[in-house]
Order: sequence, then structure tokens, then C-alpha cells
Amino acid sequence: MIEGLGVYGSNTGTIEKTKSADEAMGKDAFLKLLVTQLENQDPLNPTENTEFVAQLAQFSSLEGIQNLNSSFSGVKGSMEARQQYGSASIIGKNARAESSSFAFDGSARKLGFSLSTDAQSATLVVKDPSGRSIRDIDLGAIKAGYGEAEWNGLDAAGQPARQGLYTFTVEAKGFDSKPLSSSTFINGPVTGVSLGDKQALYIDGIEVAREQVRKIY
Repeated sequence: MIEGLGVYGSNTGTIEKTKSADEAMGKDAFLKLLVTQLENQDPLNPTENTEFVAQLAQFSSLEGIQNLNSSFSGVKGSMEARQQYGSASIIGKNARAESSSFAFDGSARKLGFSLSTDAQSATLVVKDPSGRSIRDIDLGAIKAGYGEAEWNGLDAAGQPARQGLYTFTVEAKGFDSKPLSSSTFINGPVTGVSLGDKQALYIDGIEVAREQVRKIY
């Protein structure tokens, strides 16, 4: 046996197929091994026809897999090019994404939220970059579904809040006075895209994963 290649000598003339050989072997190497086998076979005990046909089928399968790999590489490249073009075309458009963070530039800001159930009462809580609550906005009774509330950029004392990265939550209660779950959303222009392993959009400067985007308009 030729070590590492799985080729036996003149007695049996067979090729031992191993997982490691299949993974590392190309079609040219496979053909060389097949020719070596035929040259070294025992004339008194030649390779059976069925065995030879099986090895040719193995070669055809190997070549087919390599051709498929080449085809898939081409398809992948085409899809990536289309994805880049499609992603670039949404820059400048507005988008809505599920997020509790937003960039505050000192001006009034509309903040989105969604409830799955009607709420008897709801409050939008704005938190500054340190995580401190600076403003509670009473939303009253609201219906299930998507809604928006505007924060005028002032804190609870009526003073302008400083610029920075803010967060917000919506605290709601149902008609049974039990807390309700809610989702928060930001709206803004798409300022950039990321097409790496972690695909993301930048909405008004905030990075959000692509799967968090709910609407582009």
C-alpha cells in the first residue's frame, strides 16, 4: 500500500477509498492512481470489470462535485453582486427597524412602538446616554398595533436634553392592570449598509441588523 494514498500492490489492485483521500484528492490525482493500479495489477488476477466500472463511477462523481463547486462559486459571486447593488439602492430612503436606541441631535423626535393587545394605559420613557430616565410621556389608552409618539427633546424639568445616544421603552398595562409586552421602533434615513458576515443597515446613524428592518419607504 502506498501510504496516505490508499493504493494497494499487485495482489488485489484495488483502491481503498477513505474520507481523507476523497477530501484532498482532485480528479487528476484520481486518474493517476487509476492508471497506476492498472499498470501494477496481477496479470493472473486482473481487476474485475465491475470493480473498474465502480471506480470510473467514483471518478465521475468526483468530477461532477468539482464542477458543481465551480458553478456554485459563480452563482455565489452573482448573488453577492446583486445584493451589493440592491443594498446600495436603498441608501437615502427611509426605513423602520425594531430598536430601542436612537441618535438624538437636539431636535424633536418621533418614536415608534407596537402593542399586541389594547392597553388601558401606556407611558413612553426616554433615557439619556447614562441610562437615566429623563422624561415620561403619558400615552393614555392606546389600541393594539403600531403607533408613534413625539418627544420634543426636553427633559422632565423642561430643559433641552444634551445630544447623544438615547434609549426608550414603552410601559403599558392591559384592562386587567397586568403589564403588557411592547416593541419599540426607530424611523429615519438609511445612511449606510454593511455586507459582511453581519449584515446590517445604518438608520440615522444607528446600526441595526438586517432582520430587524420592518419597512423601507
